[in-house]
Amino acid sequence: MTNLQPSGLLGALRSPGFKFFVVGLIGFLLLIPALMVWMLVSERQSRAVEAANEVARSWGGRQVLGGVMIAVPYKTQQTVQSTNGVGLALQPVRKTAIFLAESLSYDIDLTSDERKRGIFTVPVYEAMVTVSGTFEKPDPGRLGLAASTQLLWREAVLSIPVSHPRALRAGVVADIDGAERAVEPGSGLGADFSQRGVHVNNLFANGPREFEFRLVMGVKGSATMAVTPGARDTRVKILSNWPHPSFFGGHLPDTSSIAKDGFSASWRVPHLALSMPLAFRAGENTSFGLRSDQALGVRLYQPVDHYQLVERAIKYAVLFIGSVFVAVFVLETRSGKAVHGAQYALMGLALVLFYVLLLAFAEHIGFKAAYGVAAGATAALVSSYCGKLLGSRRRGIVIAGLLGAVFALLFLFLQMEDFALLAGAIFAFAVLAVVMFSTASLDWSGRGEIAQGGSSPTPQPQD
Repeated sequence: MTNLQPSGLLGALRSPGFKFFVVGLIGFLLLIPALMVWMLVSERQSRAVEAANEVARSWGGRQVLGGVMIAVPYKTQQTVQSTNGVGLALQPVRKTAIFLAESLSYDIDLTSDERKRGIFTVPVYEAMVTVSGTFEKPDPGRLGLAASTQLLWREAVLSIPVSHPRALRAGVVADIDGAERAVEPGSGLGADFSQRGVHVNNLFANGPREFEFRLVMGVKGSATMAVTPGARDTRVKILSNWPHPSFFGGHLPDTSSIAKDGFSASWRVPHLALSMPLAFRAGENTSFGLRSDQALGVRLYQPVDHYQLVERAIKYAVLFIGSVFVAVFVLETRSGKAVHGAQYALMGLALVLFYVLLLAFAEHIGFKAAYGVAAGATAALVSSYCGKLLGSRRRGIVIAGLLGAVFALLFLFLQMEDFALLAGAIFAFAVLAVVMFSTASLDWSGRGEIAQGGSSPTPQPQD
């Protein structure tokens, strides 16, 4: 009995076309370890955030200064269900009236620094803040209160909300109409407002009046400094020695100047641009406060965020690994040397390991130096391995040149913001064009070799 092995099937399995799809499948499967590297980057980013939070707890968090306000408690009658459950009854309640300033001016001199927590660096600052402004005589008529309402002017306070008052430095000074006043901890707003900050008691010992005030305080914080505007006219000016500001919030600066030794920025926000009245009852206006979407400020931006850059580099993994695999495949078909699928997989793992090396070294020596080390080591390993597989030092040098060009282009893409997608698309198109024309004469099916008897073994009869 004879069993003839079909030469057509063997030819198809050994054809360049089948090998091309196998190599493509290997490249696709390599996205799994690339995804694991992406998860590693996310884990390291989380560690960096934890380090920043630890520094914030001991130094000072993201500071927000709220609008300065007058808080006046008042007593009124409120209709409630009677105690016996039958009918309604009037019950005295205590509430708080809020009056905002006519003008507010924030002058913030921010001195930046950096703190380390393990291998992570966190930007911090110390700021000297001067807040000055004017208040008109509070007018209860704006609130629409009942005639029986009793305003407790002697209990009125001047409140300055601060998001992290624990980070206030010693020596907070306040004066009202030129007279120095004691500054007390807490917002002084009672249960109607869950604000944090400091306040000045006994604001109106002799009845309500208009006045000017000035408050000087030092605060510590990290990452961002923000102000919530809350006056008929709010002005904010920030000076700092940090060279990389990132302005954010509901209002961008009217003017700004950025140099190597720092920046300056100024805002002016009119009352018409705010979604709040200048007088309201506590609990009625939820848009006002430290968490208001009207807040404006600056972030101490770190331009070399190696986690973000490594994450962006991983997004090019398909293009990066694919271009190297295609080059090796073309050289393989031209040389007559066979490269096994397992060897492609090993080369792919070496290319994926490039990202791990990049991440690990970037945390210690910076992104640019880490990129040079990781790219050089990976290019040397893969090119020497390919030269050995293809039996030619010249072909190994070709792969080394290709890897050098790919690494250089990848680095260029990472430096781009607006044109990265365009550059990547052009590069992918160019690689595809080169592959198409370099393999135009290739017998993808392998039938020509079978017809000549070059690659198909002669079937042998078996007993």
